[in-house]
This record gives sequence, structure tokens and C-alpha cells, in this order.
Amino acid sequence: MKRSSISLAAAITCALALSACGGSDAAGENKASGEKAAPAKTATASAKDADDALGKLKCPAKVDKSLAGPDIIGLKLGMSMDDAVNVTRCHAKDAVVVFEDRWFEPYSFNTHQVKLEKQVLIAQSGETSPCNFSSYEGMQKCGLGQRAWDFVSEKIKVAAPGLPGEEKVVGVWRTQTFKEGETPAVETVIAALTEKYGPYQRRTTKNVNNNLWSDRIELAWASDAAGAPLSEANPAYVQCVANVRARVDDGQVWRDGCGMSIAVTILAPRASPAVVGELSVGMMNQSELYAYQEELQLKLDDIESKRRADELDKAKTSDVEL
Repeated sequence: MKRSSISLAAAITCALALSACGGSDAAGENKASGEKAAPAKTATASAKDADDALGKLKCPAKVDKSLAGPDIIGLKLGMSMDDAVNVTRCHAKDAVVVFEDRWFEPYSFNTHQVKLEKQVLIAQSGETSPCNFSSYEGMQKCGLGQRAWDFVSEKIKVAAPGLPGEEKVVGVWRTQTFKEGETPAVETVIAALTEKYGPYQRRTTKNVNNNLWSDRIELAWASDAAGAPLSEANPAYVQCVANVRARVDDGQVWRDGCGMSIAVTILAPRASPAVVGELSVGMMNQSELYAYQEELQLKLDDIESKRRADELDKAKTSDVEL
């Protein structure tokens, strides 16, 4: 998605609407979860690749209107993976779209012999150039979609684990990065977030103290399993707030007893601390995700038990030569 042609006013409007105008991973403050030969250009070639792999893009994307709760660029918890793909591609038509086949960690989730596919959707937009494999530095820059990413304007991650054909969205994350001259004001963005999601339960500001960023501002919306906002007096408050992280590449934790959770991270540039250089928003319902993982594990256990029983029945009817 080409950011250089967007004016400052348009960028501020984009932040107010929290819509499809930009952003993602910038250098620094990047914690992994548990991821130049030609002039830079936007990743428009990936749109045709996506059409070939995912079918013809039809916008606006159709979604299940019965789904309640907050959204990030129209993505809601509980929607199908197919709907999530449509919404994401309509939002970022020039994005490189890839899938990952695992969301739950192997040590806590046993798929047995069932092969799960497309459990995570990742869409990335920005300015790219062909990968340069003639040098080590060039190979290091080669990334998503086999492109060298000169500037990542937006990265979206959608976690939608499930049995084949039953994948369901359980978490959404979006990171935007703004170029100099396109940065919205910090307080303007916070006001827009408050209008969209309601009053937040926590706001903290920390000095980042590196060459790129000045301050790291974090907002959190946290509720209990019944949907009531958590107060600081609640013993679960600190953990429920800390579990969900906003940035796409941050690790995530969830626990039973914590409900709908939204996290926001704003990174302010050292050169202009009053504006937003990077904006990240993430959300998941921790209790629902906890229950969903247990339910999915039971389904996989049942499939494995049936497979073993069928194999044993077949073995009993086999002739044995001694």
C-alpha cells in the first residue's frame, strides 16, 4: 500500500477512523512471538498472486452481521477464516497474503495425526524490491512473499485455528507504521480509539530511550468473563491486562477468567514525541479462547481415538502368517 502519496490530513483522518490507510513493523521494539537491487515499489504484484491462490477478490466483503463485539478494520472474533480473508484483502488490496499452519504451541496442543492448515493469516503491505541473493545482507532483507521489504506500512495477523473447514477467528492484530509527514497526533489517535472502544482501563507511558523512539504509550481495555470492565481492585486485573499485546509480532498469553481484551501500543518518534510513528492494536477474548482450545483438543482426541479403534478393528480381521 503506497503511503508516500497520502497527505498529512488524510493520515490523520485514517487514524481517526482506524481504517485501511497504512502501517506495520518498524525497526526497534520488535519481540518475536512463542519472526535491494531495484528501486523500491509497492507490493502490487502480490495482488494478482493472491487472486490466483484465493480466488477473485469481491468487495465489499460479506460478513456475518450477527457477530457482536469490537472489530479491527472490520475483523471480528468468531468469524470464519474465509470471511477474515475477504475482509483483510478488501482492506489491503495490495498486501502480500500468507498463511501459517499452527497457532497453538505444540507443547500445549496435540494434533495427533490430523493435519491442520491455514490456522493463521498474515497480510503485509508496503514498499518492496526484488530480493538480492548476491550478498548476505541482501538475503537477510528478503522476507514475506519473497520480496525485500524497504518499508512495511501495515501488517495484519488473524489467528483462526480449527479443524479443516471449521477455522474460527480468535484473535486479531494490526500494526501500522507512519512515514515522516504522515504521522497523526498522539492525542488525536487516543481520542479516536476511545470513541471506537470506549473508556480504557489503563494507560501507561514509558521512555523507550533508543535512537528511533521516544515514548511507548500503552492502552488496555480489559473485562472479566462476563464482560464487565475490570478495575484495579480486581486480583485478576494486572494479569488480564498484561496477557494481550498489541503488536503483530509480540507473543500472546491467555487465561480462563479474563474476558474481552484489547491492547494498544503507540510508539512516538524521538524527533517528534507528540505524534505517532507506529500504532498497534490487538484483541482477543481470553476465556473464550481458553475454552475453544480445550474444545478443539477434545475433538482432535476423539478423531484420534476413532482412528486407533478403526485400525485395531481392521487389524483383527487380517490374516497372520507365522
